[in-house]
Amino acid sequence: MSAHLTTRQRNELNAAILDYLSSNSQFSNAYEVFKEEAGLSEAPPATGREQGLLVKKWNSVIRLSKQVSDLKVKMAQMVESDGNPTERGNTGGERRNLPLQKEPVTVMSGHRERVTCVRAHPKFGLVASSSDDSTIKVWDAESGMLEASLKGHSKAVSHIAFNASGDLLASCSSDMTVKLWNMSSTKGRDSLYKCARSMVGHDHTVSTVEFLVAGNRVVSCSRDKTIKIWDISSGYCINTLQGHRDWIRALAVCKHDNLIASGGNDQVLIVWRLSEGTKGTVGSELHRLEHHTHSIQTIAFAGKPLQRVGATNDPSSQENGAAESSKPPSPPEVMLLASAGRDNMICLWNLNSGELAFVLDDHTNWVNDLLFHPTSKYLLSASDDRSVKVFDLESRRCLRTLEDAHGHFVTCLTMAPHLGRLFSGGVDFEVRGWECR
Repeated sequence: MSAHLTTRQRNELNAAILDYLSSNSQFSNAYEVFKEEAGLSEAPPATGREQGLLVKKWNSVIRLSKQVSDLKVKMAQMVESDGNPTERGNTGGERRNLPLQKEPVTVMSGHRERVTCVRAHPKFGLVASSSDDSTIKVWDAESGMLEASLKGHSKAVSHIAFNASGDLLASCSSDMTVKLWNMSSTKGRDSLYKCARSMVGHDHTVSTVEFLVAGNRVVSCSRDKTIKIWDISSGYCINTLQGHRDWIRALAVCKHDNLIASGGNDQVLIVWRLSEGTKGTVGSELHRLEHHTHSIQTIAFAGKPLQRVGATNDPSSQENGAAESSKPPSPPEVMLLASAGRDNMICLWNLNSGELAFVLDDHTNWVNDLLFHPTSKYLLSASDDRSVKVFDLESRRCLRTLEDAHGHFVTCLTMAPHLGRLFSGGVDFEVRGWECR
């Protein structure tokens, strides 16, 4: 086990073990033996972080084991009922992965300013958050305890993103830099949570950073009205995209196509198609979408195409099809792009046609973040009205609302399907975890 622990983690574990042994009088001999074997002449005082840590971790293991057992039972029942647990359509099983309307299960406090972005590790039980306090914090998703604080930016950290493996974390800041952080101990324990590279090239605040699908590039947007594509291995900017007339606040990457989308203060949403040229990754405008009446704050691509979303059937084709089959023709599949901002609207766009599919206007204040559910049938939103909303995209109605999700504006969202949790960040300096079912 020690090969997988940093010196700090090992010291914290030793302190937690001693704390547990010292709290039980029947372990007094074991306490002395462990202290000697661990090479501790004096027992380090357990801080708030280590106090009760072993009990908390053990309770987390029990809870996770029960969840795994429950999932195995449900999977067996699904297979028995229809033979295929992955093709169940729009059933109640999917909605068990939506946030519940009750108190958060974890509250992570430690930032000194507004939380700007929160991201769940793609594989492990970790959550990272960025803040206007110029730090990035890494939390244990189950216990809510602080694992590490990453310091390197000199001004507010605007946004963060994990790569697909979770080995790297990208961050961007008002200090005009993009940084890469090592999130794996495979290169040595001393390199964990350390800044691996700093990339300079923007002339103003960098608003958003994301990894491209291939994993060897990151893309960033800025108040300098440009989008830059960076090579991870060299740290060099290999291309700059220009097309916006004002601050670019939001950027999103399509996971199944070579597309990115950008938007900001000019109220225009641009969809770019990326391709590899002789000088590296280049981009060309695919769609220029206009409907917003104020700054665009957030953009999200659906992970999967959907049916019956803004689609209409041609009556003549239905008449011709009736002669061949009694079933009505299936609606065309639609790939969705969502955008939202300071006009309180959420716009859903048909990427196939580049047209506006429909608008959701349930929020009463700025919409700061959008998140598609893994099934792409639901859209989650965070707003300055202090709520988190869940929308059913087929019915175009709000299914659930987490009222007063934070004590102030809700700024960001991320989902960890492998943990059954939704995490949100706010102007109240907190990150909160919500149980999903």
